Amino acid sequence: MRRTSRPSRWLRRLALLGPCALAIGACDRPRFSYSNDVPVVGNGASSSFGGSFSSSGSFTGGSTPTDPCALDRSVSGTPIFAKQAISNQLPVRPELYAQLTDAEVTALKQGGSLLPPLPVPPVASTLSQVLTATLSSTTELRKPLIQKLQARFKSTRTLWPNPWALRLVDHPSSEHMNPVQIVLNPNAWVVRIFDGGPPTIVDVKNNLVSIDEATAAPERIAAVYYVWDDRLPGNSASQCESGRRELALGNEAMVDSFSIGTSEILARLTSDIADLTSFFNVVRPCASVERGTGTFRSFTVCQTWHFFDASSEYSAYQWALSSPTESYKPKTQNLAILIDALKNDRFEPDPFVGTPPLTVNEGGAGGAGGAGAGGAPDTDLGGAGAGGTPAGGAGSPP
Repeated sequence: MRRTSRPSRWLRRLALLGPCALAIGACDRPRFSYSNDVPVVGNGASSSFGGSFSSSGSFTGGSTPTDPCALDRSVSGTPIFAKQAISNQLPVRPELYAQLTDAEVTALKQGGSLLPPLPVPPVASTLSQVLTATLSSTTELRKPLIQKLQARFKSTRTLWPNPWALRLVDHPSSEHMNPVQIVLNPNAWVVRIFDGGPPTIVDVKNNLVSIDEATAAPERIAAVYYVWDDRLPGNSASQCESGRRELALGNEAMVDSFSIGTSEILARLTSDIADLTSFFNVVRPCASVERGTGTFRSFTVCQTWHFFDASSEYSAYQWALSSPTESYKPKTQNLAILIDALKNDRFEPDPFVGTPPLTVNEGGAGGAGGAGAGGAPDTDLGGAGAGGTPAGGAGSPP
């Protein structure tokens, strides 16, 4: 009896374990595909909540079986983009970024300007519309400053603390782009226009500057930070569909340096890819990322941006953005496209650090001249950073 029972017992065990062994092979190689916001998940794939999705997209198991989507809360106590959230009150950072094409970088290394040429024929920029609307509604005390900005800020370059948030705004994901780090002069000022209130001025540490000081020394104003939305005087609620935020650089004499191809920029690029990948994993279990009744842009501009709150994964991501175009709607496809674009923008470090050329009548208050600190020695921007006077006078032209 013992001899005959032992084989039957092993046969029963094999019958039970056989399907599990086959399943293990499938678990080792999960496959994912995406349709809108609903993931179609292969065998054995699971979410960070311990549950899993069936081929129909339904979630089973885990600690939150009825709501695996964590967009409206924090996954680990602090939202992924909490440190990158930019409030209207504190828009300036020690390092800012621009996104330049290969041709623009080549021109910049040869002594060109950070600011793009004016279009021909002239086209009214969003900033010019903001300044015009602000001029018509602001106090007499502030009107002279706005008029000076209108004269000086005809050509501008968009800057933002988060380079990834500019990557898809004006350029397709297929185009190679170069994140350029911009460091403002310690004496630089930034004008803020938002919430329909009067324009205010801050320094590079976001400390307030008086309107009298700014009006007396407009050459120290490096950029204008503005929010284009329904609260700006003279605008209707339709601005929600074209709303944006921007830190518009218009005075490159107040730029201390710009950097291209450095290890620091590469490290930031790598860190952003990691954060966006983590955010992608938060979005993946979500059946929908729709919020509000309108578009992602209108919801961001005229609902989320009306009150600063970066306590959830969704809101922190929105507050990290500059222009919430449809390409930044947090769908899995959009995030995958953005991540791939950033990966393709990675580079082998080949540092180039320079200073912009001085522009006419804008060499005061700390403007630097001549060479940069670390560019190639055979270029006009190379050498040891000499050329500008301590008071910011005229340096050697490039």
